[in-house]
Amino acid sequence: GRVMLKLAPDAIADLANGRVAALVSATNGKTSTTRMLANAVEQLGPVVTAATGANMTSGVVTTLASGPPDATAILEVDEAYLPMVTAATKPRVILLGNLSRDQLDRMNEVAMTARKWRTMLADNPDVTVVANADDPIVTFAAEQAQRVIWVGGGQVWTADSAVCPECGTLLTRDHHDWHCSGCGRRRPETSWDLRWEDGKGTAVSQLGQEFDLSGLQLPGRFNASNATLALAVCEQLGLGLAESVKRMCAVEAVSGRYAVVNVGALRIRLLLAKNPAGWTELLDVMPPAPTPVIVSINSDAADGRDPSWLWDVPFERLRGRTVIASGNRRRDLAVRLLHAQVDHVVIADPYSPNAPLPADARALDVIDN
Repeated sequence: GRVMLKLAPDAIADLANGRVAALVSATNGKTSTTRMLANAVEQLGPVVTAATGANMTSGVVTTLASGPPDATAILEVDEAYLPMVTAATKPRVILLGNLSRDQLDRMNEVAMTARKWRTMLADNPDVTVVANADDPIVTFAAEQAQRVIWVGGGQVWTADSAVCPECGTLLTRDHHDWHCSGCGRRRPETSWDLRWEDGKGTAVSQLGQEFDLSGLQLPGRFNASNATLALAVCEQLGLGLAESVKRMCAVEAVSGRYAVVNVGALRIRLLLAKNPAGWTELLDVMPPAPTPVIVSINSDAADGRDPSWLWDVPFERLRGRTVIASGNRRRDLAVRLLHAQVDHVVIADPYSPNAPLPADARALDVIDN
Protein backbone atom coordinates (compact mmCIF):
# COMPACT_ATOMS: atom_id res chain seq x y z
CA GLY A 1 0.00 0.00 0.00
CA ARG A 2 2.80 2.43 0.83
CA VAL A 3 4.49 1.67 -2.49
CA MET A 4 1.25 2.23 -4.39
CA LEU A 5 0.73 5.64 -2.77
CA LYS A 6 4.31 6.65 -3.55
CA LEU A 7 3.85 5.75 -7.19
CA ALA A 8 0.30 7.08 -7.49
CA PRO A 9 -0.60 9.62 -4.76
CA ASP A 10 -4.23 9.76 -5.97
CA ALA A 11 -4.67 5.98 -5.96
CA ILE A 12 -7.32 5.98 -3.20
CA ALA A 13 -9.55 8.42 -5.11
CA ASP A 14 -8.96 6.61 -8.41
CA LEU A 15 -9.78 3.19 -6.95
CA ALA A 16 -12.76 4.44 -4.92
CA ASN A 17 -14.48 5.63 -8.10
CA GLY A 18 -17.83 6.33 -6.40
CA ARG A 19 -18.29 2.81 -5.02
CA VAL A 20 -17.61 3.38 -1.33
CA ALA A 21 -20.85 2.73 0.52
CA ALA A 22 -19.59 3.39 4.04
CA LEU A 23 -16.60 4.29 6.16
CA VAL A 24 -16.46 3.06 9.76
CA SER A 25 -14.37 4.85 12.40
CA ALA A 26 -14.12 4.67 16.17
CA THR A 27 -11.49 4.21 18.84
CA ASN A 28 -12.84 0.78 19.79
CA GLY A 29 -14.88 -1.74 17.82
CA LYS A 30 -14.38 -0.48 14.27
CA THR A 31 -12.96 -3.77 12.96
CA SER A 32 -15.88 -5.82 14.32
CA THR A 33 -18.45 -3.25 13.19
CA THR A 34 -16.95 -3.15 9.70
CA ARG A 35 -17.06 -6.93 9.43
CA MET A 36 -20.73 -7.11 10.48
CA LEU A 37 -21.67 -4.28 8.12
CA ALA A 38 -19.77 -5.82 5.22
CA ASN A 39 -21.56 -9.13 5.78
CA ALA A 40 -24.91 -7.33 5.64
CA VAL A 41 -24.03 -5.37 2.49
CA GLU A 42 -23.13 -8.59 0.68
CA GLN A 43 -26.85 -9.05 0.03
CA LEU A 44 -26.35 -6.43 -2.71
CA GLY A 45 -23.46 -8.32 -4.34
CA PRO A 46 -19.66 -8.45 -4.06
CA VAL A 47 -18.06 -6.39 -1.27
CA VAL A 48 -14.43 -5.40 -0.72
CA THR A 49 -13.33 -4.84 2.86
CA ALA A 50 -10.12 -5.30 4.85
CA ALA A 51 -9.74 -8.77 6.31
CA THR A 52 -7.07 -7.81 8.84
CA GLY A 53 -8.14 -4.43 10.23
CA ALA A 54 -5.61 -2.47 8.14
CA ASN A 55 -7.21 0.97 8.47
CA MET A 56 -4.65 3.62 7.57
CA THR A 57 -4.17 4.95 4.04
CA SER A 58 -1.87 2.10 3.00
CA GLY A 59 -4.45 -0.44 4.18
CA VAL A 60 -7.31 1.44 2.54
CA VAL A 61 -5.61 1.57 -0.88
CA THR A 62 -4.70 -2.11 -0.65
CA THR A 63 -8.30 -3.00 0.16
CA LEU A 64 -9.67 -0.95 -2.73
CA ALA A 65 -7.18 -2.59 -5.10
CA SER A 66 -8.42 -6.06 -4.17
CA GLY A 67 -11.56 -7.77 -5.43
CA PRO A 68 -13.74 -6.82 -8.41
CA PRO A 69 -13.36 -3.18 -9.48
CA ASP A 70 -17.12 -2.63 -9.29
CA ALA A 71 -17.58 -4.27 -5.86
CA THR A 72 -19.13 -2.17 -3.10
CA ALA A 73 -16.53 -0.97 -0.61
CA ILE A 74 -17.01 -0.99 3.17
CA LEU A 75 -13.89 0.48 4.74
CA GLU A 76 -12.59 0.62 8.28
CA VAL A 77 -10.63 3.85 8.80
CA ASP A 78 -8.35 4.98 11.62
CA GLU A 79 -9.69 8.03 13.47
CA ALA A 80 -6.74 10.23 12.52
CA TYR A 81 -6.91 9.26 8.84
CA LEU A 82 -10.69 9.60 8.47
CA PRO A 83 -10.68 13.19 7.08
CA MET A 84 -8.11 12.27 4.43
CA VAL A 85 -9.92 9.08 3.38
CA THR A 86 -13.31 10.80 3.36
CA ALA A 87 -12.05 13.50 1.01
CA ALA A 88 -10.60 10.87 -1.35
CA THR A 89 -13.47 8.35 -1.37
CA LYS A 90 -16.65 10.47 -1.05
CA PRO A 91 -18.60 7.77 0.85
CA ARG A 92 -22.38 7.64 1.04
CA VAL A 93 -22.38 7.03 4.81
CA ILE A 94 -19.87 7.51 7.64
CA LEU A 95 -20.36 5.55 10.86
CA LEU A 96 -18.88 7.22 13.98
CA GLY A 97 -18.88 4.84 16.93
CA ASN A 98 -16.92 6.32 19.85
CA LEU A 99 -13.89 8.39 20.75
CA SER A 100 -11.72 7.69 23.78
CA ARG A 101 -8.09 7.92 24.82
CA ASP A 102 -5.88 5.55 22.83
CA GLN A 103 -2.10 5.18 22.64
CA LEU A 104 -1.08 8.73 23.51
CA ASP A 105 2.42 8.38 22.11
CA ARG A 106 1.05 7.96 18.59
CA MET A 107 -2.51 9.31 18.59
CA ASN A 108 -4.08 12.76 18.84
CA GLU A 109 -5.81 13.91 22.00
CA VAL A 110 -9.53 13.05 21.82
CA ALA A 111 -10.89 16.60 21.54
CA MET A 112 -8.42 17.38 18.75
CA THR A 113 -9.67 14.39 16.77
CA ALA A 114 -13.27 15.53 17.26
CA ARG A 115 -12.47 19.01 15.96
CA LYS A 116 -10.85 17.52 12.86
CA TRP A 117 -13.96 15.42 12.30
CA ARG A 118 -16.13 18.55 12.55
CA THR A 119 -14.09 20.26 9.85
CA MET A 120 -14.27 17.12 7.71
CA LEU A 121 -18.07 16.99 7.90
CA ALA A 122 -18.40 20.69 7.15
CA ASP A 123 -16.34 20.11 4.01
CA ASN A 124 -18.44 17.10 2.94
CA PRO A 125 -22.10 18.20 3.28
CA ASP A 126 -23.47 15.40 1.07
CA VAL A 127 -22.46 12.54 3.34
CA THR A 128 -24.91 10.94 5.76
CA VAL A 129 -23.53 10.32 9.25
CA VAL A 130 -24.63 7.55 11.61
CA ALA A 131 -23.34 8.49 15.06
CA ASN A 132 -23.44 7.28 18.67
CA ALA A 133 -25.54 9.85 20.53
CA ASP A 134 -24.38 8.57 23.92
CA ASP A 135 -20.81 9.78 23.35
CA PRO A 136 -20.66 13.58 23.86
CA ILE A 137 -17.37 13.84 21.95
CA VAL A 138 -18.80 12.01 18.92
CA THR A 139 -21.94 14.14 19.15
CA PHE A 140 -19.83 17.31 19.13
CA ALA A 141 -18.14 16.13 15.93
CA ALA A 142 -21.18 14.69 14.15
CA GLU A 143 -23.55 17.62 14.70
CA GLN A 144 -21.62 19.52 12.03
CA ALA A 145 -23.03 17.16 9.36
CA GLN A 146 -26.05 18.15 7.29
CA ARG A 147 -27.75 14.78 7.90
CA VAL A 148 -27.20 12.73 11.04
CA ILE A 149 -28.87 9.51 12.14
CA TRP A 150 -28.43 9.37 15.90
CA VAL A 151 -28.12 5.97 17.55
CA GLY A 152 -28.39 5.23 21.27
CA GLY A 153 -25.61 2.68 21.39
CA GLY A 154 -24.57 3.16 25.01
CA GLN A 155 -21.27 4.21 26.56
CA VAL A 156 -19.77 2.48 29.59
CA TRP A 157 -16.45 4.34 29.58
CA THR A 158 -17.04 8.05 30.27
CA ALA A 159 -13.70 9.21 31.68
CA ASP A 160 -12.67 10.80 28.37
CA SER A 161 -15.94 12.68 27.92
CA ALA A 162 -16.51 14.05 31.41
CA VAL A 163 -16.64 17.69 30.33
CA CYS A 164 -18.53 19.50 27.61
CA PRO A 165 -16.40 19.68 24.43
CA GLU A 166 -17.91 23.11 23.69
CA CYS A 167 -17.57 25.05 26.96
CA GLY A 168 -15.65 22.78 29.37
CA THR A 169 -18.44 22.47 31.96
CA LEU A 170 -18.68 19.15 33.81
CA LEU A 171 -21.42 17.13 32.11
CA THR A 172 -24.41 15.84 34.07
CA ARG A 173 -25.23 12.19 33.37
CA ASP A 174 -28.21 9.99 34.09
CA HIS A 175 -27.55 6.51 32.74
CA HIS A 176 -26.82 7.15 29.02
CA ASP A 177 -28.50 10.55 29.00
CA TRP A 178 -26.24 13.58 29.36
CA HIS A 179 -26.48 17.36 29.26
CA CYS A 180 -24.37 20.45 29.89
CA SER A 181 -25.57 23.05 32.38
CA GLY A 182 -23.12 25.57 30.94
CA CYS A 183 -24.07 25.89 27.27
CA GLY A 184 -27.21 23.75 27.12
CA ARG A 185 -25.74 21.04 24.90
CA ARG A 186 -27.50 17.71 25.46
CA ARG A 187 -27.88 14.21 24.08
CA PRO A 188 -29.81 14.39 20.79
CA GLU A 189 -33.03 12.53 20.09
CA THR A 190 -32.26 9.13 18.61
CA SER A 191 -33.61 7.27 15.59
CA TRP A 192 -32.22 3.91 16.72
CA ASP A 193 -31.64 2.51 20.21
CA LEU A 194 -30.12 -0.58 21.72
CA ARG A 195 -32.25 -2.17 24.43
CA TRP A 196 -30.07 -4.39 26.58
CA GLU A 197 -31.80 -6.69 29.08
CA ASP A 198 -30.53 -9.84 30.81
CA GLY A 199 -27.50 -10.03 28.57
CA LYS A 200 -29.53 -9.84 25.35
CA GLY A 201 -29.80 -6.97 22.90
CA THR A 202 -32.64 -5.64 20.76
CA ALA A 203 -32.21 -2.91 18.15
CA VAL A 204 -35.25 -0.62 18.09
CA SER A 205 -35.93 1.79 15.22
CA GLN A 206 -37.73 5.13 15.43
CA LEU A 207 -40.77 3.43 13.86
CA GLY A 208 -40.82 0.89 16.68
CA GLN A 209 -39.41 -1.99 14.66
CA GLU A 210 -37.55 -4.45 16.87
CA PHE A 211 -34.66 -6.61 15.70
CA ASP A 212 -33.46 -9.41 17.99
CA LEU A 213 -29.67 -9.37 18.35
CA SER A 214 -29.43 -12.33 20.72
CA GLY A 215 -28.14 -14.42 17.82
CA LEU A 216 -24.93 -12.40 17.55
CA GLN A 217 -21.90 -14.64 17.97
CA LEU A 218 -19.66 -11.71 18.86
CA PRO A 219 -20.09 -11.34 22.64
CA GLY A 220 -21.05 -8.46 24.89
CA ARG A 221 -23.20 -5.35 25.03
CA PHE A 222 -20.62 -3.40 23.04
CA ASN A 223 -20.98 -5.71 20.03
CA ALA A 224 -24.76 -5.39 20.20
CA SER A 225 -24.19 -1.62 20.15
CA ASN A 226 -21.91 -2.01 17.13
CA ALA A 227 -24.57 -4.08 15.39
CA THR A 228 -27.23 -1.42 16.08
CA LEU A 229 -25.02 1.25 14.53
CA ALA A 230 -24.37 -1.01 11.54
CA LEU A 231 -28.09 -1.67 11.18
CA ALA A 232 -28.75 2.07 11.02
CA VAL A 233 -26.23 2.25 8.15
CA CYS A 234 -28.01 -0.64 6.42
CA GLU A 235 -31.24 1.33 6.55
CA GLN A 236 -29.55 4.30 4.87
CA LEU A 237 -28.20 2.00 2.15
CA GLY A 238 -31.67 0.61 1.46
CA LEU A 239 -30.92 -2.93 2.64
CA GLY A 240 -33.37 -5.45 4.00
CA LEU A 241 -33.00 -5.07 7.75
CA ALA A 242 -34.09 -8.55 8.81
CA GLU A 243 -31.67 -10.07 6.31
CA SER A 244 -28.97 -7.68 7.53
CA VAL A 245 -29.35 -8.90 11.12
CA LYS A 246 -29.22 -12.51 9.95
CA ARG A 247 -25.98 -11.88 8.10
CA MET A 248 -24.44 -9.99 11.03
CA CYS A 249 -25.24 -12.92 13.31
CA ALA A 250 -23.19 -15.18 11.04
CA VAL A 251 -19.93 -13.42 12.02
CA GLU A 252 -18.05 -15.73 14.41
CA ALA A 253 -14.66 -14.03 14.73
CA VAL A 254 -12.97 -10.94 13.33
CA SER A 255 -9.29 -11.13 12.43
CA GLY A 256 -8.69 -13.43 15.40
CA ARG A 257 -10.81 -11.43 17.82
CA TYR A 258 -13.19 -13.63 19.83
CA ALA A 259 -11.90 -16.81 18.15
CA VAL A 260 -12.01 -20.01 20.20
CA VAL A 261 -9.07 -22.38 19.77
CA ASN A 262 -7.94 -25.60 21.43
CA VAL A 263 -4.42 -25.86 22.81
CA GLY A 264 -3.89 -29.30 24.30
CA ALA A 265 -6.55 -29.79 26.94
CA LEU A 266 -7.34 -26.08 27.11
CA ARG A 267 -10.15 -24.27 25.33
CA ILE A 268 -8.94 -20.71 24.81
CA ARG A 269 -10.90 -17.65 23.79
CA LEU A 270 -8.90 -14.80 22.22
CA LEU A 271 -9.88 -11.26 23.14
CA LEU A 272 -8.29 -7.97 22.12
CA ALA A 273 -8.06 -4.75 24.10
CA LYS A 274 -5.73 -1.80 23.60
CA ASN A 275 -6.92 0.98 25.91
CA PRO A 276 -8.91 1.49 29.13
CA ALA A 277 -12.29 1.79 27.37
CA GLY A 278 -11.82 -1.48 25.51
CA TRP A 279 -10.63 -3.30 28.62
CA THR A 280 -13.58 -2.07 30.67
CA GLU A 281 -15.97 -3.63 28.16
CA LEU A 282 -14.06 -6.90 27.74
CA LEU A 283 -13.77 -7.57 31.46
CA ASP A 284 -17.57 -7.82 31.49
CA VAL A 285 -17.72 -10.62 28.91
CA MET A 286 -15.27 -13.00 30.61
CA PRO A 287 -16.65 -16.10 32.30
CA PRO A 288 -16.70 -15.65 36.07
CA ALA A 289 -13.90 -16.53 38.47
CA PRO A 290 -12.09 -18.86 38.97
CA THR A 291 -11.62 -19.13 35.18
CA PRO A 292 -7.90 -18.40 34.64
CA VAL A 293 -6.70 -15.62 32.35
CA ILE A 294 -3.50 -14.96 30.44
CA VAL A 295 -2.93 -11.24 29.95
CA SER A 296 -0.27 -10.37 27.37
CA ILE A 297 0.77 -6.72 27.08
CA ASN A 298 3.16 -5.49 24.39
CA SER A 299 4.64 -2.11 23.53
CA ASP A 300 5.58 -2.57 19.91
CA ALA A 301 5.15 0.30 17.47
CA ALA A 302 1.57 -0.66 16.60
CA ASP A 303 0.62 -1.09 20.26
CA GLY A 304 1.96 2.22 21.57
CA ARG A 305 5.15 2.33 23.59
CA ASP A 306 3.63 3.98 26.67
CA PRO A 307 1.82 1.45 28.90
CA SER A 308 0.77 3.96 31.59
CA TRP A 309 -2.87 3.48 30.57
CA LEU A 310 -2.78 0.16 32.46
CA TRP A 311 -3.45 2.14 35.64
CA ASP A 312 -6.87 3.22 34.34
CA VAL A 313 -8.02 -0.35 33.62
CA PRO A 314 -10.21 -1.83 36.40
CA PHE A 315 -8.11 -4.96 36.85
CA GLU A 316 -9.63 -5.36 40.31
CA ARG A 317 -12.37 -7.32 38.54
CA LEU A 318 -9.86 -10.15 37.99
CA ARG A 319 -9.62 -10.96 41.70
CA GLY A 320 -10.31 -14.57 42.56
CA ARG A 321 -8.63 -15.97 39.43
CA THR A 322 -5.25 -17.29 38.45
CA VAL A 323 -3.82 -14.54 36.22
CA ILE A 324 -0.68 -14.99 34.12
CA ALA A 325 1.09 -11.80 33.11
CA SER A 326 3.01 -12.11 29.87
CA GLY A 327 4.22 -10.06 26.90
CA ASN A 328 7.18 -7.73 26.70
CA ARG A 329 5.63 -5.32 29.25
CA ARG A 330 4.63 -8.07 31.66
CA ARG A 331 6.48 -6.43 34.57
CA ASP A 332 4.52 -3.18 34.14
CA LEU A 333 1.37 -5.28 34.14
CA ALA A 334 2.51 -7.20 37.22
CA VAL A 335 2.94 -3.98 39.21
CA ARG A 336 -0.59 -2.93 38.24
CA LEU A 337 -1.99 -6.35 39.23
CA LEU A 338 -0.13 -6.18 42.54
CA HIS A 339 -1.82 -2.88 43.38
CA ALA A 340 -5.18 -4.32 42.26
CA GLN A 341 -4.62 -7.19 44.71
CA VAL A 342 -4.92 -9.76 41.93
CA ASP A 343 -3.04 -13.05 42.41
CA HIS A 344 -0.74 -13.55 39.43
CA VAL A 345 2.42 -15.09 38.09
CA VAL A 346 4.80 -13.53 35.57
CA ILE A 347 6.19 -15.63 32.72
CA ALA A 348 7.65 -14.73 29.34
CA ASP A 349 5.97 -17.58 27.43
CA PRO A 350 2.54 -18.77 28.64
CA TYR A 351 2.74 -21.86 26.39
CA SER A 352 6.06 -23.20 27.64
CA PRO A 353 5.92 -26.71 29.20
CA ASN A 354 6.71 -25.21 32.61
CA ALA A 355 3.99 -22.55 32.53
CA PRO A 356 2.19 -22.69 35.91
CA LEU A 357 -1.35 -23.30 34.63
CA PRO A 358 -3.95 -24.86 36.97
CA ALA A 359 -4.03 -28.61 36.39
CA ASP A 360 -7.83 -28.69 36.17
CA ALA A 361 -8.20 -25.70 33.83
CA ARG A 362 -10.66 -26.46 31.05
CA ALA A 363 -11.20 -22.92 29.81
CA LEU A 364 -8.73 -20.10 29.51
CA ASP A 365 -9.31 -16.53 28.33
CA VAL A 366 -6.41 -14.83 26.58
CA ILE A 367 -6.55 -11.06 26.32
CA ASP A 368 -3.87 -10.01 23.88
CA ASN A 369 -2.89 -6.42 23.16
